[in-house]
Amino acid sequence: MHYDSVTIDQTVDAEAALEFMKEATKLATTTQLDDVGDRLAEKGRLFADLLAPERIGDLDEEGLARLTATIFSLRRKAGRLLRANSLERLRDGLTALLYGEAPLAARFDRFVGAVEGVERGMAVALASECLHFADPGRFWLWTHWIWNPARGTGALALVTQKEAGLGVGGDGASDGEVYERVGRAMAMVDAQGHAVGFSRSGRGLYGTDVFLACVYAVYMYTVFRVKLSQEFNRILPELPELVERVLGVHRREKSLERAD
Repeated sequence: MHYDSVTIDQTVDAEAALEFMKEATKLATTTQLDDVGDRLAEKGRLFADLLAPERIGDLDEEGLARLTATIFSLRRKAGRLLRANSLERLRDGLTALLYGEAPLAARFDRFVGAVEGVERGMAVALASECLHFADPGRFWLWTHWIWNPARGTGALALVTQKEAGLGVGGDGASDGEVYERVGRAMAMVDAQGHAVGFSRSGRGLYGTDVFLACVYAVYMYTVFRVKLSQEFNRILPELPELVERVLGVHRREKSLERAD
């Protein structure tokens, strides 16, 4: 891939985006990143199957464990979720989130507010991952490594201008409203990314998911390199593995692993 001599969009900081991808492709091959995009498509098929309108009512503990095992912040948290929330409650909440008639922001807020036993950021991740991977043509991914509104940090903040309208904590926006803001910013990054090439490691928004995970990984390496000793840096996974882990598609993860 080549990331030079492109038009810079006013909202998307394409210059920064291209620099991040240049650094990422020094640490991972195009084939490795394309493979992550393929595995995101596999993950999407799992969510689409288990959460299909005609099947979501039959979601059982094993199915919930398979879903949470692919969510970075919730891996091995199926047990905790079920101890704090009945399976019926989770099924009903997911059904209303994915297929309810209320506006998206209201459905998102209702689901996140109803989930107990896990941190709010984990509930946000569960909601957004189920929406995105069950229907990637309509919904997008939002986790705190993508955008943390309380701190104004995350991969999106590193590749967008203020015109992206993400806002920062304290402006009174609900989780659902933030989700919609992230969607607008994500759409702009996706359009620019596919136009100039930095979102091509996957079809549709999956390519932008991979790109943002690369941005996050490169940023993490930069921070660790500055703040931590070289010996400690050795415990960091290689960039392809870090990207796989935050996107929940690392090969060595057990799809049915249960703990906590």
